[in-house]
Amino acid sequence: MSQKIKRFYSDVDIHGDESGFQIRLDKRPIKSAGQQILQLPNENMAEQLANEWRQQKEFIDFNNMPVMRFASAVRDNIFPRPNEARAEILKYAHSDLLCYRVSEPDSLIERQANLWDPVLLQFKDELNIEFVISTGIQYVEQGADAMKRIEALIAAFEGYQLGAIHLLTVMTGSAVLAIALFNDWLTIDAAWQCAHLDEDFQAEHWGEDDEAILRRQRRYTEFCAAALVFDH
Repeated sequence: MSQKIKRFYSDVDIHGDESGFQIRLDKRPIKSAGQQILQLPNENMAEQLANEWRQQKEFIDFNNMPVMRFASAVRDNIFPRPNEARAEILKYAHSDLLCYRVSEPDSLIERQANLWDPVLLQFKDELNIEFVISTGIQYVEQGADAMKRIEALIAAFEGYQLGAIHLLTVMTGSAVLAIALFNDWLTIDAAWQCAHLDEDFQAEHWGEDDEAILRRQRRYTEFCAAALVFDH
């Protein structure tokens, strides 16, 4: 959805019922890129998407519509193939970002522990899932019981929830952070901070270029769009 097309509608409204929320352009429901009607899971997400359509000027610019891009991608790619998404999330859980720690410097070791350990502890306390933590980049095998419990959690996700968990997992490298955000154990900004801890540490010491800053801002917008599904 990178092309611009001329705005063809005047009115944008939200139609909601027991099955979800539709955004309508001149009373016609919007569709995904694959021509599937978008039935959104909550009113907040619907309102954000409606505002994206309302804010379009002479031309529709999908680059400025992160909720639309997310909703369309999930409807076309996750809905038809949910088990592929679940399998990829589980793959990330086997080598989760939060389980791989640095051996130096001490300041980064401490920061990882301060931000990541409480999240892993909550998994242990709330879900009886304990992860194995490793130092360095060598792969560490997670416990079979822990992975079975994670797999059972992932199996319960469907539709837009599954799509959000999948995207957030891929974006952060952490199924743990995605599930913690779903459970409201972390705010959006706290989850983002956890996911970019190492990157932030490097930027503090070596600086960050303008292109990297813009790229990160775009990714944060996508991250927030996906998190709308949870509507905490």
